[in-house]
Amino acid sequence: MLMGLAAFAMVWAIVRAHVQSITIDEAVTFTNFVRPVRPTFWTAHANNHLLNSILTWGFARVFRASNLVARSGALIGAAVYILASYFLSSLVADRFLLRVFLFICLVFNPFIFDYLVAARGYGLASGFLLSAICFVAYALAPNADNRRVLRACILASLSIALSFVSNFSFALVDAATIVMLYLWASKRASAKTRLTLAAACFLPALLVAATLSVPVLLRWNRAELNYGAASLGETFASLYQASFYQLIPVARKSIFMNSPSILLPSLGLFAVWQARLILIHWRSERDARSRWLAAFAAVPIVAVAAALLMHWILFRIMKIPLPLDRTGIYVVVLITLFLGILTAVPIPTRAGALSRRGLTILMVILGSYFLLCIRVSYFKEWKWDSDTDKLYSVLAAYNHSCGLKDIGTNWHYDAALNYYRNASGRETFPKIPPSDDLAPGKRAYVLYDAEDRGFLVSRGLNVVYRTPSGALIALDPAFVPSLGESPCPIKPPDPGK
Repeated sequence: MLMGLAAFAMVWAIVRAHVQSITIDEAVTFTNFVRPVRPTFWTAHANNHLLNSILTWGFARVFRASNLVARSGALIGAAVYILASYFLSSLVADRFLLRVFLFICLVFNPFIFDYLVAARGYGLASGFLLSAICFVAYALAPNADNRRVLRACILASLSIALSFVSNFSFALVDAATIVMLYLWASKRASAKTRLTLAAACFLPALLVAATLSVPVLLRWNRAELNYGAASLGETFASLYQASFYQLIPVARKSIFMNSPSILLPSLGLFAVWQARLILIHWRSERDARSRWLAAFAAVPIVAVAAALLMHWILFRIMKIPLPLDRTGIYVVVLITLFLGILTAVPIPTRAGALSRRGLTILMVILGSYFLLCIRVSYFKEWKWDSDTDKLYSVLAAYNHSCGLKDIGTNWHYDAALNYYRNASGRETFPKIPPSDDLAPGKRAYVLYDAEDRGFLVSRGLNVVYRTPSGALIALDPAFVPSLGESPCPIKPPDPGK
């Protein structure tokens, strides 16, 4: 069943990548760092997630522009992340129910799944971060061949480097994780072996990360570090909102609607109880697997705590913003893994059995909630961009039927519309310029109803097309067509004609 779930997750990611509209950030990446024939992915820019841009640039040289090509880097990240989650769930949980729902919680969290599809570097970074943990965990598992530890450390080091190169916001958690993996791997090693393992854990990461990222980092502008939270409370609130957004319509009147407010405190209480029991029985525990799991649990939770502490120090000293939603996605990934490992630790007491059973039930409820948030038509962060393909189809139809060329847009849409313009190549309107302020005198406008209602009314524009996401296309009735243009119909022409 677990393999079937993994296959379904990958298929679902591909389906979403194919059918969902391109969003503003994805379009900027493709237009600026992928589409140019000569590589521009060494550009120092917050929107340029280096490894994602490199991978997508390669696919774009082979295939024509499409949603799948634009999201090819993210889909590679999805494959890496899903495989790492599959192997970790199989390794950690000896019970079928926990194995399945740990995998579901790791993969089908709607926050995480969005970034397994969106053409950004967060899915790639998360996938390689989990892969690093997976390599060392397998090598140190009971009955594993100890001769594989050195090779596992090298592979983990390379994975950490690729995680950092995928997204620079993972720098601190990547550093904390590889240190924890080294400490775990070298715990009972001799002094000579510790030096060898240190070289295996740190040198490949430093070499690969420096080779790929230094050309970008040398030109990095501090002003690019402007996205983030002003407090840890804001960080955790953003992660909570993204992880529990949004139940499918049929489930919104069910018992699940208000369950997160009860579920998370319950998970916290049971986790503290289970951790306390593990510490109490640590010295008396002789089972090798139990001790291995307890040591394993320290890796993700200490890595998260250390990363957040370093972020907080940088915020206090240098005013670098704290992680916010997507830049803190690793917190959700690693805490989910920690909860799964903690749940798997057997404690030979009645209290231990109750604690373990309670955590398992809560993981099942959490995973079930996530499955009821499954979506195919939008990303939570860019929900207002979920209809850009439809908007472009209508504009293209107007271009062919009445020569429409002069278009003004709200800032939400110009990048995505220009992506579709470049991908199509069949329309005659020029590149749509970015604009923070809508200028009068355009023949047509693409507006965001929530922001542009005043402009729409004051100019007396005729709305000819609306989308469920709040976008609309409006024509200026006072506009006089130029030579070669004809009056545009109030009803949009059929895009298929």
